[in-house]
Amino acid sequence: MISLAARRHPGLAMRPALFLFALLMPLVLLVGCRQQGEWFQLEGVALGTGYHITLNGDLGEGESALVEAAIQGELVSLDSELAFLRRLVTASLLPLPGAQVPDAVGEALREQLQVLAVDRLFRVLDEFGIANAMVELGGVQRARGMAGRHPWRVRLPRSGAGEAETHALRLQDAALVHRAVPEPAAIEAAGRVLAVSAVAPSAEAADRLARELLAAAPDDTLEHPARLVVLTPQGIEIHTGSALEPLLDR
Repeated sequence: MISLAARRHPGLAMRPALFLFALLMPLVLLVGCRQQGEWFQLEGVALGTGYHITLNGDLGEGESALVEAAIQGELVSLDSELAFLRRLVTASLLPLPGAQVPDAVGEALREQLQVLAVDRLFRVLDEFGIANAMVELGGVQRARGMAGRHPWRVRLPRSGAGEAETHALRLQDAALVHRAVPEPAAIEAAGRVLAVSAVAPSAEAADRLARELLAAAPDDTLEHPARLVVLTPQGIEIHTGSALEPLLDR
């Protein structure tokens, strides 16, 4: 099960000097709640990985429980779909005795469903009119609206090039997906893209872009909203697409 709890602030001490302010505070809180709604956090495990959801919505009495139930139902459905696909692949290997889903195939299925899960969770939030939300599942991140007064900020994954700290990325009404070649240590060809972090309006679109850039020549990727880790004769280099530059917090 997942738990959903609103962030709340301790009440003011009723000191004489603050008496009038304390009387007005409930009205101020109510106005703020109607304008911005309450912040909720949900977390748990689905599709073999952890997930974290932060959302802000002007939910009515009992509606937060409905949001929680709808999200939980969607994740259970996705877990069932993953199990079904694994059985389907296993059945295709019969009549081999003791046939099992190859690790690479099983991981590919899981990655695709994780991407699908993030977009499907946003469709659930659409049904409740949630305007501000961040969903992260298995490293796939998607944000909508604002985190209070500022855009959502996430960290780009480490490139493996030995950087002390990765850049923060402003993610607003977009998704971030990171993809890497399965065995980078076995790659010897210079000019090969080893990993891609891509941004697009949806998780599915970001995943598709990341996979396309992973198979492309580095020179063909410089205009995209993506960061590439590239193997060159001089070593590992980081290429940042021109469409990604405005989103970075340097």
